[in-house]
Parts: sequence; C-alpha cells; structure tokens
Amino acid sequence: MRPSVRTLSALLSPKAIAATQEPFSVYIHWPYCLSKCTYCNFNKYVDPRVNHERMEQALITELETELAYWGLNQKSRPIRSVYFGGGTPSLARPSMFSSILNVLDRMCYLTKDTEVSMEGNPSSSTSVEMLQSLRDIGINRYSLGVQSFQNHILKELGRDHTSSSALRSLSDARSVWPGKVSMDLIMGHAGQTLEEWRKELDTTMDVVDDHLSLYHLTVEPGTELQRSVTRGVVTLPDNDLATDMYEAMIEVTSKAGFEHYEVSNFARNGAYSIHNSGHWLGIDYLGIGPGAHGRIRDPRTTQRFRTFNIRDPAGWMSQCAESGTGRRRTQAIDAEESKREFIVLAMRTKLGVELDKFQKNTGQELLKFLDADVTEACIAAGLITLSAQSLSPTEKGMAVADELVARLVP
Repeated sequence: MRPSVRTLSALLSPKAIAATQEPFSVYIHWPYCLSKCTYCNFNKYVDPRVNHERMEQALITELETELAYWGLNQKSRPIRSVYFGGGTPSLARPSMFSSILNVLDRMCYLTKDTEVSMEGNPSSSTSVEMLQSLRDIGINRYSLGVQSFQNHILKELGRDHTSSSALRSLSDARSVWPGKVSMDLIMGHAGQTLEEWRKELDTTMDVVDDHLSLYHLTVEPGTELQRSVTRGVVTLPDNDLATDMYEAMIEVTSKAGFEHYEVSNFARNGAYSIHNSGHWLGIDYLGIGPGAHGRIRDPRTTQRFRTFNIRDPAGWMSQCAESGTGRRRTQAIDAEESKREFIVLAMRTKLGVELDKFQKNTGQELLKFLDADVTEACIAAGLITLSAQSLSPTEKGMAVADELVARLVP
C-alpha cells in the first residue's frame, strides 16, 4: 500500500521536544539514470527495467535499520537536512519520497527548518503539477543538473537534454520553489573559449535562482572522457585559460550579488545549501542506498566512523532484504585523521576552520596542530587570514584550495 501523501506543513511541523544533541543529515542515493554522461564516475546505472517497489522497500528497510543501529531514532538529535541524490532521483516515483520522509517523521526529530533537497535533470523533470506534488510531499529545495546552455556542449558531455528543456525546467522549478532552486554548470569543455564561457555565465545570470554550483570539468578514471583525452580525441583548456575562466566566474557572480561561500558554490539572499555545508563543517550524516557512504558518531563510544555501502544495486537490495542493511564496511576515523579531515573540508569554505569548534571536536588547539612557519607563510602570501575566531581562506586561497590544504595539513 502506498503511504498517504502529507502536506509540507504537516510533515515538517515542529515537535514538542527539545533537541539536546548535535544535528545530523541523511543522504539517500537513487542509482539510476536514463543515460550515463561522458565525464561521470559516480555510482550510476542505466536500467530501463527498474524494480521501483523493491528499491523503495530496500531504502526503507536500510533507513530504519541504520537509524536504530546508530541510536538516531530517539528523537534527541534533530535532522538538519535530507538529500535525495544520484543518479537521477527525479526518475523515482513520488511514493518513494513520501515513504522515506514518513519514516524520518515517525522515527526522528524533523523540524520546520529541516532542508529536504532532491536532484533532478531537465530530461527527467516533469510537469509543474508533478513538481508541486513533490513540494507537497515535503521536498523544499531542488537542484537541477543543467551543466550548459549550449547544445553542442551538452552533446559532448553525453547529456540527454537541450538548452531549451533546461530553461523550461529551471523556470518550472523556480515557480514551485522560489528562492530554493540550485543549478549546476560545468566549465572547461574541449575547445571552449573564454568568450564562450562569459556568454554562458551571462545566460546563467539571466535565469538562475539564488544558488549556483560551478564546476571545472575534470577527467575521472574509467570514464568515456578519460578515454577520449588519452587517445588525443579531446583536448581540454590549458591551465592559463582555466585560470582566466575561473576569474571570469568570480567576477560575473560577484556582480550579480552572489557570495562565493565554498570553492564551487555561490549563493545570494542567504540561500546556502544546508546539506552540503554540513559535510564541509563536519556534521554527521547517514548514507542510505547503493554505494552511499556516511560519517557518523557511535553514541555508545563517541567514536566516529565512515560507512560504505555495497555499490551494485542488485547486491545491495539482496543484502538489505537478508540483514536489514546494505552496509559493506565500517571504518573508524582515528584522532589524527579526524583533525586533518576537519581542516581539509572546512578550508573549502569562506568561513574556514572555527578555532573553538576545532578544539571542541578534536581536543587540540588548531594553531598547535598546524606548523607555525607554514601557517605564517600562507598568511604572508595572502592565501589565508587568521582572526580570533577562525582560520579562513582568502579568495586567492580558495582558487588553489587543494594546494593550500596540502601545504597546511601536516
């Protein structure tokens, strides 16, 4: 039987119970797509015969099992965010979202401020009426994988939508979730010029809502793009052109009122991604679904763990049916690794590493953990700033975030 569809206000109403522990997030992975993009190495599968009932039941089973295992079903830790990613979650039936949110509403502490996001592609986005039904179920933020407004680039990337369908989908989503729609865009395509990238940015600023994720096209192992680059069929922009594109991105988004709050993410009017911000700032998150991973603290020992799920959907569903979860491995995060991970992730953000939070989470002062000479050199080079509250990257530092943390982290 399909669960009843509940209104957003009923689903996310405040509970008459105080949250006395740290919040956590939930990530739900839907692994299926209509096609696979040339650059993608995510855990995605193209399957025209998806068993929706079996997948939905496995997700619910694993969610209930994992919530209980980690002591998250006591209504003492508020849920900061829920994120439906993939894959292409907009291919799933609305009943899946309703079922999962009903489980979380029943077992956990949802609030009116809990962010509930889902990813969608222009090719799989449906009517405004369908988007409205998702909103009424409880989805309150939508992330659209546009990637480009140029049809020849979309074809090169293996995307199965067009510029016109992207514009239509974006407009539809904004009518349903005004101020709560994010879009992804990729730069650095083969043959792309700086002038073409500026035109892409100008088009984006005309239609974007209040959140934007901008990524540089990267060559991931095992992808069609990697094979094309290796054979010399595709040549991507050199470092100088990539730098010019990055600087144009910063210039255009700034003029449009966007704050560059994370290496690849921009927001205006305070429309930050609560879910992704949680990862960068070290918030616990539970990973549900094939190939999902998590970072979660065991309440019985306070030890933090990484969790890894079986990647193959069929194998994951079978194990969920047999043992209640598709988890394949749990790895303890030791104290030194936890410190390094905290810095690496936080230094991707404009906020940086908050000194008091680092000491609270790790038991050590940040400036005693870092090498003083390296820290002073990075400050002198204009890559970071140090205040009484935090160690933060400058705009110059965010542009070389990977190199920066490689120097900083012992």
